[in-house]
Amino acid sequence: METAKDYTSEETVSFDENGNVVVNKEAHASKKLISRRAIEAHLERKRLEKDLEAYYFD
Repeated sequence: METAKDYTSEETVSFDENGNVVVNKEAHASKKLISRRAIEAHLERKRLEKDLEAYYFD
């Protein structure tokens, strides 16, 4: 039986060289979980970009 811990150690989403979200098709997580991870990754990337711009332009 797989646990939630198994899902968290598996990378479900990542970014390619162009900044696009890439979903791991081999992931065994539910579609809802993968969608949520993709949204969280996108928002995290935007937040980090904003923080980086604020750091350089302050």
